Amino acid sequence: MSTNRLNPRESLGFLTWKVSRLLTNCLAARFAAEGIKVTVEQWRALLPLYKFDGLSQGELCVVLSQEKTGVSRLLAALERRGLVRREAGEGDRRVKHIFITEAGRSLVDATMSMAMESTQACCAHIPEPDLDQCKRVLWRIVEPWLDEDCLTLEAGRS
Repeated sequence: MSTNRLNPRESLGFLTWKVSRLLTNCLAARFAAEGIKVTVEQWRALLPLYKFDGLSQGELCVVLSQEKTGVSRLLAALERRGLVRREAGEGDRRVKHIFITEAGRSLVDATMSMAMESTQACCAHIPEPDLDQCKRVLWRIVEPWLDEDCLTLEAGRS
């Protein structure tokens, strides 16, 4: 295969990865500038808990599209910082439910506008209709691959 065919402008994988890194790095820099001592990855793990408090660790893995060990490490760090707490399930003590603490809620409340402003700053040069179209197309790629549990949570936990 010719390397001429490896054009990053034509690679959906490269472009989505690069946009993800750009947005993550911008938000991380903003957190650092404001003295927010949480990683973007940890912050992203707080978001579903803010919306659906009491998710099981397995459900959180599905929502975050991450392996159990990675999520377990994230939760351990968040728990040490007093941002979440884990509780054993009533019916099955092996199942751990995750609850966001008041400190975790306060952190999300204090940083949500930063995240939105960071994204807006990164995309300021893109007309809004183009950005809306981009999101619709990306969702059409992602949605068929989402686990049914993730779609249920996105639609509103029953």
